[in-house]
Amino acid sequence: MQDTARESRLFAIVLLLAVCMVVFRAVATGMAPIDTLSVSDNDDIMRFLMVRDWLAGQGWYDTTQYRMLPPEGLEMHWSRYIDLGIAAIIRPLSLVMTEAQAAAVALVAWPTLLFVALIVLTGLAARRLFGDMAALVAVVAVLLWPPTGLTYFAPARIDHHNVQILLTTLMLITVLWPGASARGGIVGGLAAALSLAVGLETMITIALAGLVLTVRAMMFQDGAARHLAGFCLSLAGGATLFFMGQTAPGGWLVPRCDELSLPYLALAWTGAAICIGVVALSPRLPNLALRVVLLVALAAAGIVALSPLIGPCASGPYDSLPQEVQDLITGRIIEARPTLPYLWEANGLGFRFVAPAAMAVLLGSLIWGWQSLQGRTGAGTPARLGVLLLFGWLGVIGALFQIRLVLMGAAAIPMLVGVVVATLLEWGREGHFGRLGSVPALLAVVLTLMTPTLHGLTHGGGGAGSTMTASGGQSVDADACRQPDILRSLNSVPEGVILSSSSYGPPLLLLTGHAALAGPYHRSADAIANGAVPFDGDEQTLRAALERTGADYLLLCRDAHYGDGTSFATQLAGGLAAGGLVPVDGPAPELVLLRVER
Repeated sequence: MQDTARESRLFAIVLLLAVCMVVFRAVATGMAPIDTLSVSDNDDIMRFLMVRDWLAGQGWYDTTQYRMLPPEGLEMHWSRYIDLGIAAIIRPLSLVMTEAQAAAVALVAWPTLLFVALIVLTGLAARRLFGDMAALVAVVAVLLWPPTGLTYFAPARIDHHNVQILLTTLMLITVLWPGASARGGIVGGLAAALSLAVGLETMITIALAGLVLTVRAMMFQDGAARHLAGFCLSLAGGATLFFMGQTAPGGWLVPRCDELSLPYLALAWTGAAICIGVVALSPRLPNLALRVVLLVALAAAGIVALSPLIGPCASGPYDSLPQEVQDLITGRIIEARPTLPYLWEANGLGFRFVAPAAMAVLLGSLIWGWQSLQGRTGAGTPARLGVLLLFGWLGVIGALFQIRLVLMGAAAIPMLVGVVVATLLEWGREGHFGRLGSVPALLAVVLTLMTPTLHGLTHGGGGAGSTMTASGGQSVDADACRQPDILRSLNSVPEGVILSSSSYGPPLLLLTGHAALAGPYHRSADAIANGAVPFDGDEQTLRAALERTGADYLLLCRDAHYGDGTSFATQLAGGLAAGGLVPVDGPAPELVLLRVER
């Protein structure tokens, strides 16, 4: 009893310290928030520009960035609901300070508030589900696992991934929560619906939650049928309402494969119909095998009915792009690359992002298997631990295809680490490890938390200064020329349209009055190609791009190597003089700015 009280007090202290640490990090941010944003992920920059343009009068349904690929602009497929949350901080603060100051506060406050919510939600839920020690470790895991602690919730990280992690965590908690009920299903379904409206990356995670609830209903667990019905109906209904709120009426019937649209709404409502069918018909079937046959039959019928609508989206949002552009996305946009090449190359990103999750699911699977075989209990019952493992494995397997898909399991990983460490500690106290005592638990802490985190802190943890959407191809570190003071020096020359590599497009829009022609965004094959193909190719390729795009300037990072290091852009960056490309005085010496003369 004393151990339980001590663990309870320790959990409360750790939770409070964790919140204080996050707040202190926000207050003690060294760089100006805009400067932090400028060297952050390109998606965060584009999100900030969307918010700023909307507050300046651009329409709610109009998400085009008109200063990229002018005059038509670059159409973005992102949700305005994230913009609404950030603007809800900026607008009231702008009454008592300048709008620039209010925006700077929002850049820090928005991810900080989300991170505090995630820590408190994870900690309190893990305490209720798995006990004080598991909750304590889960809170530490949220802080130390690089995707949450160092990356997506860092100051200036305002893109949608942090919101999705928070929403799927809430959804998973409703799946794990004892005492299944319709109310829990509705809360989980609405969280899932908003996550879909924000971005489709969590669609498989949501489908897995629905499958877990369906199996429970088929096994006639107490309250499971009501929980399933509430989840499926609120998911479909909520997704429809969120879709209508962020999509212009003229686009309601337009199928889109990269955002919540008609095909995915049809899928949600078909899933809801399947759920209701399972709830209504399962009691009439005498055994589980027949109920499984019913589920398979309903799912097959739904797939056949939906195939004309959902079929074109089955191959993903990139399928309509030219193969050359698809290769650029998978080869150069960091978050779109698979994990294994990172690991084979001993690259720290794969190690920090995926290795802790993989260690957690492997150790958790061993514990689950032992508990199931021996009938043991620990910090988590085999059933709840099994659910966590399903979501954890989903993220690890997804990361094999694209490293960002580890986020499909992000809701489960911190709690899974907590259960693993707490169970090993408990078994050690009970003497199951003999003289080793708590050594296995300490080893689990090292494998899942400490080593990857120390690697991230010593080699660059992917925090506010990292970019996951860079489109590389140059040997000089992109951050060397993406520093805010360097890019602001471009304001010393007359405004124009700049052709640059993709990693410079969004920062140019943020820090200067110039327009950009390149960015790593798949709605425009030209924006992706402009940022790579001209810089990798020969003189004819680069000059053809300058002519085609009507660029006023060509921007290079001095002495950078583009492509294989022999390209025409590399030669220009090294100081080669070329006809029709006139060096411009004024910008920082780290940059090579050439005016295009026609």
